[in-house]
Formats: sequence, C-alpha cells, structure tokens
Amino acid sequence: MVRRRTFLKLGLGGGALLVAAGAASWLAMRDPRADRREALAGVIPAILDTALPADAVQRARAVAQASAAVEVAIGALSAPAQDELAQLFALMALAPTRLALAGLARPWHEADVAEVSAVLQRWRTHRLELLQSAYHALHDLVTGSWYAEPAHWAAIGYDGPPQL
Repeated sequence: MVRRRTFLKLGLGGGALLVAAGAASWLAMRDPRADRREALAGVIPAILDTALPADAVQRARAVAQASAAVEVAIGALSAPAQDELAQLFALMALAPTRLALAGLARPWHEADVAEVSAVLQRWRTHRLELLQSAYHALHDLVTGSWYAEPAHWAAIGYDGPPQL
C-alpha cells in the first residue's frame, strides 16, 4: 500500500524531472550566437576595462573586435566545450537565471562595468565551483582572445615570439 508521504515524494520528484527536461529542451532550442552576444556585450567591457580605449567610439569598436575574436576562439573548441559554453551563455542571457546567478535585473549590455565586474568577482570567489568555472572560462576566453592579437602585446610588455 502506497503511503501518502511516498506518493507526495514521487509526485514532487516526477514534477521536478519534467521541469528539468522541459528546461533542457528549451535551452537546446535557443540561439547560441544571440545568447553569446548578449552576455559578452557586458562581460568584455568589464574584463578588459582598463585595456580598452577611453573614447566611446573606439571603445565600442574594440569591444566588437574582442567579441569577434572570442567567437573565433569558441569555434576552435571541441564540440562538447562549445555545448557547455552555449549552456552557460543561455543561462546568462535568460532573465530569471541571470537574476538568480548574477543578481542582474537588466540585460548584460545594459549593466554598467562596475556592476558586471562585481558579479564576476563574486563568481571568482564563490563557494560553488560551477560559478568559479564560469568566471574562469569567461576570463580566459576574453583575455586570451584579446591578447592573442599582436596589436595588444605592448600593453603587457610582450615583444612577441623570438626571431629565429
């Protein structure tokens, strides 16, 4: 005989499973490029803040170039790594999960650099390893793509590869 408590537990577990499956299928149907653009529009200026030009027009151009470089870097990753990043960017772009994970009510591109920097620093030192991994993935993608360009080497004192 099934007891009431067991019936309720099974019902809640089944409901949670259905919600998770629905969310996973909904995430799979999202446009990964749009989600990336949404998140990177706020993350790139926060990570590269002092490395970017002060002039607004030049800064916007530099952010666009950095975003394009990140796209190239993501394209060079393995399919499973690309899928994981697509999931991260989808969670960052969705309003409910952006609010829950980052505390941002506004989209990433509308948040100012100080707000996004604060979110990234919280993620960097968060007790959940998942958020720490998200921070490191974003940081490494953005800084790696930015400083892979020879034009940015001087800013970090790198003269380039040795001439043989």
